[in-house]
Amino acid sequence: MNIKDKMRKRLKLNRPSLRARARPPKHRSVCGSQFSAANLPGILQLQNCTDCGHVQYPPAELCGACLSSTLIYRETPCTGTLLAQSQLHHSLWEYFKRRIKKAPWPIASVQLDAGPVAIVHLVGNSFSTGDRVKVFSHSDASRSVVLLAVPESESIDTPALRRNIVDTIQLDQFAEHQQGI
Repeated sequence: MNIKDKMRKRLKLNRPSLRARARPPKHRSVCGSQFSAANLPGILQLQNCTDCGHVQYPPAELCGACLSSTLIYRETPCTGTLLAQSQLHHSLWEYFKRRIKKAPWPIASVQLDAGPVAIVHLVGNSFSTGDRVKVFSHSDASRSVVLLAVPESESIDTPALRRNIVDTIQLDQFAEHQQGI
């Protein structure tokens, strides 16, 4: 490898805006990594306290209700109610900077029927406050699991159906930059 290639590689590592392919943020805590591992199959699994039965999100080391440390991941009903929605117009992450140049990125908070409130990526734009939604998990381009919400009428029963939904927003693809290195 010559000097020019070494300098390009160093510049690429230090300047995310110059990379040809940007990934979403992948820095996860231990609890976040466990959440990703539990939700890889695509079925929504949240932490459940074995002592008091409390369902919690986001994941934590202790139960938010009784402070017990006996938390396990269990399959959770994926339905909920849309509390609020917003659009991401600015981001510090290069991946989202490139995405929001085309259109704002829709996000929302959903009150899950199991109890907790989750922050999700919205798939589609025909939502209003109070709508019933289905929430499912999927891995993004950095292989971290994120939550997505679709209208309750949409089917998410099979992996192929969930995959088609993810393909529409291209969440599992890199954000490309033509002049990147």
